[in-house]
Amino acid sequence: MELTEYLNQALDLARQGFDTVNTIQAVVIALIAAFVMSRYTRILVVAAGATIIHELVNIGRVAYAARGEGDVAGKALELLTGYVDIDVLQLVAIRFVGFLVVISLIYFVRRILFRG
Repeated sequence: MELTEYLNQALDLARQGFDTVNTIQAVVIALIAAFVMSRYTRILVVAAGATIIHELVNIGRVAYAARGEGDVAGKALELLTGYVDIDVLQLVAIRFVGFLVVISLIYFVRRILFRG
């Protein structure tokens, strides 16, 4: 493969990740993560934490929605077992890349606007 093919694949992955983080829930998580992050060298840890929080909120939302059906634990367990599926894990990895992009952008804007 040529370098341009690798760059195109990386840009495509970043684009897909940005699309998965394009929800109110994810943007709020990214905003909080970017404002909590003290140094850019911690971006991998912060993006991983944001991804985990996003997934936990998704599980909580499903469990909360299932509370009227009486099987909250069953719905949550069903959602958790989905994380052994390769397609779900790929989506989580793409979401991680999206959080890398979005948190980086917000962090740099924050650094420019709030220099003092």
